[in-house]
Amino acid sequence: MTPKQRDKYLQSKYGMTLKQYNAQLKAQKNSCAMCGKHKSNYTKSLSVDHNHKSGLTRGIVCYYCNKFRIGRHDLKSALLLYEYMMKYEGTL
Repeated sequence: MTPKQRDKYLQSKYGMTLKQYNAQLKAQKNSCAMCGKHKSNYTKSLSVDHNHKSGLTRGIVCYYCNKFRIGRHDLKSALLLYEYMMKYEGTL
């Protein structure tokens, strides 16, 4: 995908320009906002994480974090998972 095509895609899908995407990624030290791995660890571009209900973007994340860590949860289920894990780690 050319930079022009990527810009058009980002604007139509997330309401952000390629310049804004790159600025956000730079602010994240060119790393996944969740796991912290640098973009050089991946062959694909990092994904824009966004709220599917509101459409608001949160950060730029790797495919794994987007699909398996964030994508399987909403805020309520993430909290339940956190409380469950904390209970069995003995910290709650």
